[in-house]
Amino acid sequence: MCLVAKSSMSKSTLTTVTQTQTQSMAVVLAWAFAALIAYASLYPFVGWSGAGLNLAEIITSPWPTYWTWFDVSTNAVGYAPLGFLIVVAARRTRSRTSALLLSFLLCSCLSLALEWGQSYLPRRIPSNVDWALNSLGGLVGSAVAALAVQAEWIARWDRWRRTWLASGAKLDIVLLALWPVAALYPSSVPFGLGHVRVRFGLVNVDEWQAPAWLFEPMAAIHAWSSADLVAMTGLQESLVMGMSVLAPSLLACAAGRGAHVRLWGLFTVWLTAATVGIVSAALTYGPGHALDWWRPNMWLALMLVLGVSWFARRLARVVLMRLVVVVLIITLWLLNTSGSSAYLDQSLQIWEAGQFIRFHGASQWLGWLWPFAVLSYASMRMFRKT
Repeated sequence: MCLVAKSSMSKSTLTTVTQTQTQSMAVVLAWAFAALIAYASLYPFVGWSGAGLNLAEIITSPWPTYWTWFDVSTNAVGYAPLGFLIVVAARRTRSRTSALLLSFLLCSCLSLALEWGQSYLPRRIPSNVDWALNSLGGLVGSAVAALAVQAEWIARWDRWRRTWLASGAKLDIVLLALWPVAALYPSSVPFGLGHVRVRFGLVNVDEWQAPAWLFEPMAAIHAWSSADLVAMTGLQESLVMGMSVLAPSLLACAAGRGAHVRLWGLFTVWLTAATVGIVSAALTYGPGHALDWWRPNMWLALMLVLGVSWFARRLARVVLMRLVVVVLIITLWLLNTSGSSAYLDQSLQIWEAGQFIRFHGASQWLGWLWPFAVLSYASMRMFRKT
């Protein structure tokens, strides 16, 4: 009897801990998504003026005469994940109805605050239609989350995660969730994230009023990043493309518990990579060029990913983290010691204008910083035994 009671208590405690971990993961993702929305809404953060509108003027302003389905869809869909995450994060402390209302109010208030902030930016136009669509998207996401909680889909996810994901893999999942958004941004080679050398070359260090100890290294970095470098060879491109997909593949393996779960994680990463390549090319050049991201030397990259992933699927988590560090260091070195391409310059011109102005800044920063964030995280985890 005592053993049964202890077993029941241990299961209850484990379930509570798992629900708390899911809640904390939802909180982290919600904050990250809110920051992403704020960045995309206020980008490019230049030309701030003191002649903004008040909230009443924004709410009661006439509806815009010009709009596109792209704007409508992105405004409606953009806030749905945030609404979903807020309800999941609040489900243990509030009822489903109160969590839904709280999520809707937070999404609506965030959207209205960002529209108000846009009134101080000359390159952005505040719109009550955008606010209404954002609020609607947040409400839809909140409603879906409330239904998921009622149907116990979240509880099933908790049980699945407890059974099949490694302990401490919370940030692994967060980083993997951000990877597709980061990979959408055009790079010198497909999936080649972390190409920061070009950005350093655009910085005018002569305008910096910095002390000598900071100015001199920045000037050296600027000189290095402004130098003309030789473009990658076909073999180097294949290596970079392969290792750029191999890094999230190894991270997915590290997050899984058991070889068969890791295989599912690998297939998910590879399917996501193909989808991202198609979507990025279609958004940049049009649906008729959706397959232009595929290059002749992609087969060599694919064989590299398949071979290493098949070998790595049975390795310990700590060993996989060490492999992630090695792969990212080699990838970043190859990317940042090679010249850019005409393909990259043309893609950036398209993304930095037109309908991509809202998405450009957020995806750009994610594309630069994602590999460095994973490198820092894997470096901290590579010596842990559990």
